[in-house]
Amino acid sequence: MKLNPIPYLLALAGGTNLGSVATLSGNPQNILIGSFSGISYIEFAKALTPIALVSLLIQIGLLWLLYPEVRSTKPCLIETPLRYRVFKPLLTKSLLITGGLLVAFLIGVPPSEATLVAAGLLFITRRVKPDRILNKIDWDLLVMFAGLFVVTQGVEKLGILGLFAGLVGTPLSILGVTALLSNLVSNVPAVLLLQHLIPHPDTKTWLLLASVSTLAGNLTLLGSVANLIVAEAVAKLGYHLSFWEHLRFGLPLTVLTLAVAYFWIY
Repeated sequence: MKLNPIPYLLALAGGTNLGSVATLSGNPQNILIGSFSGISYIEFAKALTPIALVSLLIQIGLLWLLYPEVRSTKPCLIETPLRYRVFKPLLTKSLLITGGLLVAFLIGVPPSEATLVAAGLLFITRRVKPDRILNKIDWDLLVMFAGLFVVTQGVEKLGILGLFAGLVGTPLSILGVTALLSNLVSNVPAVLLLQHLIPHPDTKTWLLLASVSTLAGNLTLLGSVANLIVAEAVAKLGYHLSFWEHLRFGLPLTVLTLAVAYFWIY
């Protein structure tokens, strides 16, 4: 439609990060924190859903401010919709498994175990050839994150975490260290590292770790899986989402949403 794709790409990546704050199943680091802390699905959602909603409103405001073209109400030409085919048995199976996964979360089944079982069941199919599914996997990203987990384990084994041990004594310092590590090694490895250092692992501290590790992912292009997936996908279509273009939007968004999370939790 001859529109500038950048604000829409930022909305997609940022909205994915911000929305995933709301529930334990929203992202991998929340699932990890749910397993470490024992916080129930409903308790987690009650605490962090308001942060997600306010953060999404902040994102809309920043996009409106930074990109004047998105304020336009001029109609665009709509392309002919793509034709698609619905595999009803596969759709039914997917909906049933997703519903079962949600029930498992609500009744207290450990999130990691429930997610693993559901993912395994989804891969079992005779309706679609496995090659078609496997060809859509972004192997470059998987290799990169496998490398990040190797680095994470190496940092832990070498005792380098001791450098941060004295910097996580207060909620504000936990916020700062989490935001820093989330952008150095991404948010999932950051949670794996910091869960050993939290001095008082009470509910509020776990909720702060979950919200900050997710919201800080908006700061830079390397801060979260969602950012990298969007950048990689659009690069294959000929578009370029640069580090600095993302930072111009991500910096104010991260500062404002982290402030909301901190004052809401504490």
